[in-house]
Amino acid sequence: MSNNVYLIKLVSIGSSPLSVVVHTLSRVGLPAVLPCSVASHLDHRPHIQWQTISDSVFERMGQEQFQGEAYRDRADVPEELLVRGNCSLFLQDVRFSDAGIYESYLVVGESSIKNRILIQSVHLAVIDHKDIKSVQTGAELILDLHTHQAEQVIFQNSNETDWTVLWEKDAVINKKDYLEKRDNKLILSNVTARSAGTYKVLDSEGLALSTVKATVTVELLILCLMKAQSKLHFLS
Repeated sequence: MSNNVYLIKLVSIGSSPLSVVVHTLSRVGLPAVLPCSVASHLDHRPHIQWQTISDSVFERMGQEQFQGEAYRDRADVPEELLVRGNCSLFLQDVRFSDAGIYESYLVVGESSIKNRILIQSVHLAVIDHKDIKSVQTGAELILDLHTHQAEQVIFQNSNETDWTVLWEKDAVINKKDYLEKRDNKLILSNVTARSAGTYKVLDSEGLALSTVKATVTVELLILCLMKAQSKLHFLS
């Protein structure tokens, strides 16, 4: 535990009647909770393991813990919940690569040969964010990057087929628009009619973390034109 290596033979001896697969869903970048419960009276320091088919995710026995490499600083089974029988896995900043089947085990035994009892199987699905925004000309368009996984924002004008790189992490690519990154959001100031279109936030693999369809309204401009035309008509 605590990332130390233990030479322990683990033998799976059976499954809990609760081990039917539970399905849960999270949007990328948000926290996710994979449910699990174990009889709290079995041990005041239950030894719990979470794993996927290919990776160790998290392991806890009392204050000792181990996090898998892909889940470093993102996975936890809080000790204060575990002693009350709640062995749920808490994942932070969920990634697309986190999707799949997770299994929780209760590890029992006092010798070098320990047995594992399957407690729960959980299927985690991870989906992207989708949004529709409408702003007026001259206003701000706020794009939520959602997560530090965001590497790039691309834009497709409503009347065009090509995509333009609007923003990249640590660099402003398109200087025609005023861009500002603030609190994990991208702010486009003084939008125009040409700001209408589709915005995609991409991760390092080019996968869309979010898609935003933006429309730009020009009611104020139309109102001014109508008033001007009305005034000209009155004067004539």
